[in-house]
Amino acid sequence: MVAVKKLSQTLDMHENKFHKEVECLMKAKHKNIVRFLGYCSETQGRIADYEGKFVMADLRNWLLCFEYVPNGSLDKYITDASGGLEWGERYQIIKGICEGLLHLHERHILHLYLKPGNILIDDRMTPKIADFGLSRCLDKDQTRAFTSHLCGSQ
Repeated sequence: MVAVKKLSQTLDMHENKFHKEVECLMKAKHKNIVRFLGYCSETQGRIADYEGKFVMADLRNWLLCFEYVPNGSLDKYITDASGGLEWGERYQIIKGICEGLLHLHERHILHLYLKPGNILIDDRMTPKIADFGLSRCLDKDQTRAFTSHLCGSQ
């Protein structure tokens, strides 16, 4: 089973930026990172009504394929209603997240949107970092990055 993520049509992304992000995902191979399996990138011509006139527009479809992680996200395990986790399980989850982040940082990948909802739990309770939508791949000699976009959610 696989999980397919369809990127939004309104996403301000050019084809070369998309391929750079795919290359970034391909570098992130670790037991604590959701495994990237492949992608589909296609452009189709389409006639659209724009201010009462018919125009030809390019319709881009970008799909990302990942391993399916069956137990949902970490946020469902850390709420009071879930009954909580044993301290040993908590430690293993925290350790796994840190190991996944270390792997990313060693490959000059910044996640930029880490939160419990973006940590998936597999059937062995292994945490897997997911959702690289805001991630940045730095050049090998680059030690920091600046962004003008506000990241995160409420």
